[in-house]
Amino acid sequence: MFAGTGSSTLCRLFILVSAALCGGQPSALAAHKKVGQVPPITKLAPPTSRPEPLTPGFSVKPSEVSVPDGVPLGKYLRMIRPFPNWTLICDENLAKKQKVCNISQTIVDKAGATIFSWSLAAAQNGMPFFIMRVPPNVGRDNAIKINLGDGGATVPVKIEGCDAQVCIGYLPVVQRVREAVKKGRTVGISYQFGNSANGLSFRAPLSGLAAALNAI
Repeated sequence: MFAGTGSSTLCRLFILVSAALCGGQPSALAAHKKVGQVPPITKLAPPTSRPEPLTPGFSVKPSEVSVPDGVPLGKYLRMIRPFPNWTLICDENLAKKQKVCNISQTIVDKAGATIFSWSLAAAQNGMPFFIMRVPPNVGRDNAIKINLGDGGATVPVKIEGCDAQVCIGYLPVVQRVREAVKKGRTVGISYQFGNSANGLSFRAPLSGLAAALNAI
């Protein structure tokens, strides 16, 4: 929750978490009753045959989790935790004991196509903001408009850049936005396609976001 904490609760999103692993196994030398007795070395038998190759034309499907460069396989953990309307995803580098989390929501149309998504993140200075994504045909000259449902003016979010897949804008978590998240409001979102009069208008729930934040 944001009450009484300002942006400190939100800023927990991208803090690197370091945790020392405790415990261990007793020494193999200490397990022997006689002082100075060295445990025998067990030699592994060489494999009798090499692994058989896969059937031609077939292959193992790679993991859907993209492991960052420099992180060994088996040392990267992804946790996906669904909340009402929002999904918390935490990626942890087990080798460096570092964890990064984000909370996202995706809005789809009747055909299941994505028309909008946003994720809560934090800037390098610790200030929280939403990364907002809309279809690429919205274009850089347009804005994403948000009605926070508090009786105030609609908030325009400038499109900062587009590629072939998406256009992106950034919404700072100012006091009005923080209050909307705290109260779990349903906000109105709209945008236009290029220079045409056509566009989309829909609603997106903030309920569930505060609970996901508290779980980090």
